[in-house]
Amino acid sequence: MTEPTSPVRPLVGRGAELDDLDDLLSSVSAGGGATVLIEGEAGVGRTRLVEALQGSAALLGVGVCAGRGAGPGAAPYALLADVLLAPAAHREARGPVVAELGALLDVLPADRADAPARYARADELFAALLRHRGEQGPWVLVLEDLHLADACSLRLLAALAGEGPLPHALTVMTLRGVPHRVELDAVVAAWTRAGARYLELVPLAPAATVELAQHLLHGAVGPALRGVLATTGGNPRLVVDVLRTAQACGVLERSRGAVETVGSAWLDELDDVGRAHVAYLGADVLDLLGTASVLGASFVVGDLAALADEPVADCWRTLRHALAAGVVHARGDRLVFRHDLVRTALYAGLSAERRRALHARAAWALRAAGAPSHVVAAHLERAR
Repeated sequence: MTEPTSPVRPLVGRGAELDDLDDLLSSVSAGGGATVLIEGEAGVGRTRLVEALQGSAALLGVGVCAGRGAGPGAAPYALLADVLLAPAAHREARGPVVAELGALLDVLPADRADAPARYARADELFAALLRHRGEQGPWVLVLEDLHLADACSLRLLAALAGEGPLPHALTVMTLRGVPHRVELDAVVAAWTRAGARYLELVPLAPAATVELAQHLLHGAVGPALRGVLATTGGNPRLVVDVLRTAQACGVLERSRGAVETVGSAWLDELDDVGRAHVAYLGADVLDLLGTASVLGASFVVGDLAALADEPVADCWRTLRHALAAGVVHARGDRLVFRHDLVRTALYAGLSAERRRALHARAAWALRAAGAPSHVVAAHLERAR
């Protein structure tokens, strides 16, 4: 059986998005400039889509410069330095601007207020490199994980938007909605005003989810495994993680060309997968989502507020982070867990005592809200 944890996974269900990017790449190859913002939840496939774009650029002979946000504690301009100053072996060929920037970055203090002239000069030099890179021919600038980028790079990117798209460049910026950052909001707003294309990557449809698993397993997917894959909510990383876990537990079997799971004890191992998927969210968000998991796959915000004993407005402020992260999504007057695998993991993470107490409180709150008697009875049963 093919190793489902292979670092290279097929691009499934993203044909329309890749076509859009290829069209923009063609316009840049013809001498234009374009910018696209790609947003989506963790694991939804932003990087895989960018890798496919880089393959298209290679076929057209278009150069690619790529960098990624380094997260908390990154040095000033870490993202732009990753793109424009690496690899070090090529610095001499890039002239005095790169040499000056390299020396300047070595002495920049962490606090921008301590050396405004030095930071202003760094802004000027990085902007010059970005603006003049197109003189060598069309290119693709990939800036991944802007939500983890250093503040100096984000401030400069926001300022550059006022001059319009980089000449002869397709600029691709990828990001998640969480963690929320003021500097990131400024970048998105500035480039949106400058006419950037916005591309939201949503989870895969059920058929594409199964197709991805079939590609990874090199075989059809049996009904039991198909049911487990449905709990991923179409998140490609979760699909890979489910297959990795099944293989590590030794429960994958091939029969008559189809791959199926044997037994159910391994499903408990998926709780770690679900919790790891949302571990980057704040403790208050995870705590409220754990409470919401008691209400089921979907819930009304007012019911959750009663269960959590919080004002609806406070509850909603916390839930906005879960919405931005794609963990829940709105359906009419209720919110729905996007990945049932995550919901069950959060539920399993509650202590038995807390689960019983929450179910007892849920029965009371739902009865007061007019819920059907069988729903109330189900909570009372679990409160025992």
